[in-house]
Amino acid sequence: MKIQRVLIVIQSLIFILFFLSSCTSTRYITHTKRSGVEQLLVTKAIDRAVAKIDNLHISGSRIFFEIASLAPEEEAYLKKALTHWFLENGAIMVDDRNEADLIASVLVKCVSTDRFEAGFGIPSIPIPLAGVVTPKIDIFGIKRQKGYSEMEIAIYSSGTGKFKQKTDSLIGKARFDTYTILLIPVPSNNIY
Repeated sequence: MKIQRVLIVIQSLIFILFFLSSCTSTRYITHTKRSGVEQLLVTKAIDRAVAKIDNLHISGSRIFFEIASLAPEEEAYLKKALTHWFLENGAIMVDDRNEADLIASVLVKCVSTDRFEAGFGIPSIPIPLAGVVTPKIDIFGIKRQKGYSEMEIAIYSSGTGKFKQKTDSLIGKARFDTYTILLIPVPSNNIY
């Protein structure tokens, strides 16, 4: 009799755990190429890298941008973020290289996101004949997304090509973490 009660309690607990896990599961659905979180990770990382520019003396100069990047999708945003910084610091932006006093050669080393997941709990298990998979149950876990941006800016004369000045590596980072503690998701980020 006692064994039956223990088995019923264990079965009930397993059922409740599966029910709770399906209630706390989160799926990211987006109708754009990138989710909003991923877009914010990239843009915040770029903004933070640009905010670290501190040793360029460009006030009153007409500036033309050259951007070299492995991430062409982000170049438009990067150019606008840099344009805002240059304008705020007294530069005059030009679209024609021949009208420029100085060329700002921007070398973008990295603009990307990474994702990492780790957890302790019950993994998802395929049910053979039903063709479904049980949900993963994280008792403790972490889902971490990071945005990175790294660039350098070299300034040289438009007419002579003579080097004028250069920034150090400008590095920007952003993160969006979700910790799971006893099945309860707890978000932590620096993008909002």
